[in-house]
This record gives sequence, structure tokens and C-alpha cells, in this order.
Amino acid sequence: MAYALEIGKRYLRSRKQSTISVITVIAVSGVALGVAALLTVLSITSGFQKEFRDKVLGVNAHVLVLKYGVDFDEYHDVMNTVRAMPEVAGVGPFLINEMMLANGDRLGGVLVKGIDPELMPEVLDLPTQIIDGSLRGMRREGAHAPTQPDNLQNEGNSDWDWLDELRDDEGETNDAPIEAGDVSDDELLERIANGEPLVDELEPEEADPGALDYEPLPDVDVPSPEEVEALLEGFTDEDLGLPSEEIEAQLIAEDQELEQRAEEVARLPGIVVGTTLAKNLGLGVGDQVKLVSPLTGVDISMFAGGSRAPRSRDFRVIGIFEAGFQEYDSRLVYVDLYEAQGFYDRGDSVTGVEMRMHDLATSSDVAKRIEDELGGPFHTLDWAELNRNLFTALEIQKVMLSLVIATIIFVAAFNVIATLIMIVIEKKREIAILKAMGATDQTVLGVFMVQGVVIGVIGTAIGLLLGGGVVGYLARYEFELDPKVYLIDHVPVVVSPTEFLITIVVALLICSVATLVPSWWAARMLPVDGLRYE
Repeated sequence: MAYALEIGKRYLRSRKQSTISVITVIAVSGVALGVAALLTVLSITSGFQKEFRDKVLGVNAHVLVLKYGVDFDEYHDVMNTVRAMPEVAGVGPFLINEMMLANGDRLGGVLVKGIDPELMPEVLDLPTQIIDGSLRGMRREGAHAPTQPDNLQNEGNSDWDWLDELRDDEGETNDAPIEAGDVSDDELLERIANGEPLVDELEPEEADPGALDYEPLPDVDVPSPEEVEALLEGFTDEDLGLPSEEIEAQLIAEDQELEQRAEEVARLPGIVVGTTLAKNLGLGVGDQVKLVSPLTGVDISMFAGGSRAPRSRDFRVIGIFEAGFQEYDSRLVYVDLYEAQGFYDRGDSVTGVEMRMHDLATSSDVAKRIEDELGGPFHTLDWAELNRNLFTALEIQKVMLSLVIATIIFVAAFNVIATLIMIVIEKKREIAILKAMGATDQTVLGVFMVQGVVIGVIGTAIGLLLGGGVVGYLARYEFELDPKVYLIDHVPVVVSPTEFLITIVVALLICSVATLVPSWWAARMLPVDGLRYE
């Protein structure tokens, strides 16, 4: 009978040990899954933050200087002031307005940014974002900033070159398109305002084609000479009804027309468009597009007292860029600053001055110093303040997702507590013997805390390996996203030692705290409690 009881006790003891082993495996697995999930979430949310920051800074500068009001014509002085600061790596003016871009019957709203092609590479990443074409040809040879508001100019012109050509340096008319000395500058402007002709006496052969507005030639589908020869093969001159000389003359005339059109398109100012916008409008390098400024026509009609069509200008696509940010690739276009100024009636004025720092971390401090130094109507914005809503939302998202995923580790911590409680119950007799031999409460407490921490360490190590594998896989094989929803086309991942360190600290802290309750219970146990039922 006693032997049977002993066999039963041993069987129950082995069952308890098996149960404890299963619970221990579950606790380790829970910690590992929680750590892997937390590491993956931290890496992805940090990747979104870095990706958005890089995309935003690729198109926008680190610090902007703006002016309250509409006329920012002293931007040259502001640029000289900020350029003298040692933290500033580059500076350039910019002009931004909303317009419309048309390619045939395709039309799209765009944000036109006028930039200085010479200063832009010091401030923006546009040269490295070009995937087709180049930036050569953005500024036409001899172009210069408007010297006065162009609300009195002919529609379609952005400067006063055509009027300057009518007069020589002494103020007399050139080649007498208007009789010399009979018409003053004020009378010329009055004629322009009243819509009266300026060159009535100018013979057609004396006109300067480059000084007059012209309508772009319509697209003509002209077959090549080889195609014409193939079509005419087997036909005689009598069958065609035309002498061969007339056919040859017609082909020559069509070739000349194509050459003339190519020359006219080549003289157009350049424009750079985003890759998504180019696909939507069917644009390619070398295509002719029309930039329309509806607001300009509305403003003029308000003051002129009559209806007037919106101002437009033909451009030639010289490059296609890809910023990797859907909002920019689908709406942003770049043109020469002088051409952008020609759409509005403010002369040589800009929206603001943008600059890039040697160290991004100094942007906020430099922005405050510039605002204090300039004073008056000027104010500054650094990149973080300019995109505060976006980055604040990303930061809140990162914190909330981390807290939600951390609950997995909390659940695993309860498994650690259950495991230690089961071990304490199983080891009551051993605890009683240790206490009877003189073991202190702190010693027993330390034994069980070490056991709980070991469970946490093993689970954390397995979780780091698992999470690191997932993060590495996502970094190598980019998971595609819909850019219309997420603004970028893949899941960004940042493999950072900081993310690993944060995950390790959080997991070990939770597991260590979870061991306190069962370890304290074991330390407070009396020897008689452990031997009462033995």
C-alpha cells in the first residue's frame, strides 16, 4: 500500500513537471512573439518617418524665409544676409502658384514652382531625381527678371524684350516702325493699354518674328519620304495626276514645315514634370504643353472692367523627375523663375527664399536667428514646422502602435507569472528545506527572479532573431503599397540599433516586473508551510 502511494506521488509529480514545462514553453513563445512584433512595428513606423522626411526634404528646403504681404522684391538682400551664415549650405529664391497644365484635351491641376536653375542644385535634390531628360534648357538664353509689373504687356509675353527692340539706347525708334520722335514712352504704353496697334507702318519683311506672339502650329502627321516612296511605288506620274516636280516640291514644303515647327518648339522655355503627372497627361521629353494661369485672367478682368481669357504660355518638357512621393510626382512642376514671374503682375517678386543647412538638426535654431535678424514683415519656417501635421501624425501613430503591440508582451508576462507560481507550488518542500537551513527571504526571492528573468531573456533573444528576420526580409524585398493611399509605393523599413535596444529594454523590464509577485510569495513562505503535507 505504501509502495503504491509512493508510485502515485511520483506520477503526479512528473505530471506537474510536464505541465510546468509546457507552461514555460508557452511563456517563452509569448515573449518571443511579442518582441518580434514590437521590433517589426518600430522598424516600419520609423521607416515611414524617415521616408517621408527624405521625400519632403528632397523637394523642400530646410528653412524658408517668407514675407507677410504679396511683394517680396527685396529677396536679393535677404539672400545675401542668410548666405553669410556659416550654417547655411545653399540659398535660392522660389515662386509657387497653382495653375493648370494642358496637353491637347488632357488637363490637370498643378503646383508650379519657379526656381533659379543656377542656385537650385545647392538647395534641392531635383538634379538627382531626374529619370528622363535633363535640366538643360530650363532658362532661355538672354532671359532676365521682369523689371516692372507685366499687366500692361501683350498676353503671352513675360518680359519687355519686344518693346525694348522698338527703341534704341537714346530713346529713338529703331528702323522707324513708329516715326522717330513722334511717340513717347507714355504714349506707347497708352496705345498698349487701349489695344491700338504699334507697328502699322512696319512692312512684313521687316518684322522681327522673335518679337511677335505666335500660335503653335497644329500637329501634322506627315509621312516620311521613305513611306511616300513605298506608297507611290508602281505608279506613274500620269496615274498620280501630278508631275513629279510638284510632288517633290510638296514634300520639301512639308519637311520645311516640320523643321520650322521643331525650331519653334526648341525656342520654348523648359518645364520639368513629375513621373505620375507625365503618365496621366501622356507627356514625354520634347513635348509641347500649355501652362494656364486662370487666376491671372480673373484678376485682370476685375480691374480692367472686361472679360479676358486666362493667360497661358507654351512650354517644352525637358525633364521628368521622380521624387518617390505621390503628392509631388502627380502635382508638382518646375519652371524657370523668370517665366513663373511672367504670369503675374508683381515684377521681380518671389514667394520666398529657401535654404539648406549643413546640419539638418540646426534648422530650427537658424530659422529663429534669421527671423530675429531680419525682423519686420519677415518670418521663417523650418522643415519640421512646415510639415508639422504630417510628422505629428506619424509620431502619434508610432507611439500608439507600439503600445498596442506591447500588450502582447504583457500577455506573455502573465504566462511568466503563472509559470513561476506553478514552480513555487511544486518546490514548496525544497523552499521549506532551504529556509530551515538558514536561507533568507532575499535569497529565495533572488532565485525565483533569476528564473523569471531567464525566461524573459530566452524569449527576447528568440524574438529578436524572428523580428530581425522579418525586418530584413521587408528591407530586401520591398512590399508594394498603393501610392494613392499611402503616398509611397513600398513598405519602408529602418534597421536601426536603437529600435533593437528599445525592444530589448521593454521586454526585459516587463518580464522582470512580472517575476516580483510569485518570487515575493515564495520568499515569504514559512518552512512549516512547505512540510505540512509531506
